[in-house]
Amino acid sequence: MTLPVVEGWNPLGGRPARSDDEIFELLTAAVFQARFRPAVVRARWPAIRQAFAGFALAAVAAWPDACLDELLAAEGMIRNPKKIRASLRNARDLQARSRQFGSVAAYLQSLGDDPEARVSDIDTWAHYIGAPSIRWFVRALAGGGAE
Repeated sequence: MTLPVVEGWNPLGGRPARSDDEIFELLTAAVFQARFRPAVVRARWPAIRQAFAGFALAAVAAWPDACLDELLAAEGMIRNPKKIRASLRNARDLQARSRQFGSVAAYLQSLGDDPEARVSDIDTWAHYIGAPSIRWFVRALAGGGAE
């Protein structure tokens, strides 16, 4: 049985994530691409990247939900409050795992090599994203998930 995976565009160009910031960028891409055409997200990605401080995880994780209006108003942003709020919360959750495990990569490694085990764990905390999009994220971490 093949489990559903969303289509997506990998902002890292199909190479594996090398840092907590890049893992956060991929997770944010998964959130924004859920129920959107990847081409729309790809076209807006430079503006989204700028609005989210280049996906600097530590910086974004410190932002309160109150900065939602500023992000919604950012030039070129996809103006979906649920996706933006989820990205802020996901940054906080990733930062917490980075602190607990030493890095987000170490947290992900602690989940083992089974992609579905990773999907199941991430699905317990990730915001505004379902299992098909999480599967894309897990593939993209290793350099897959390109259009």
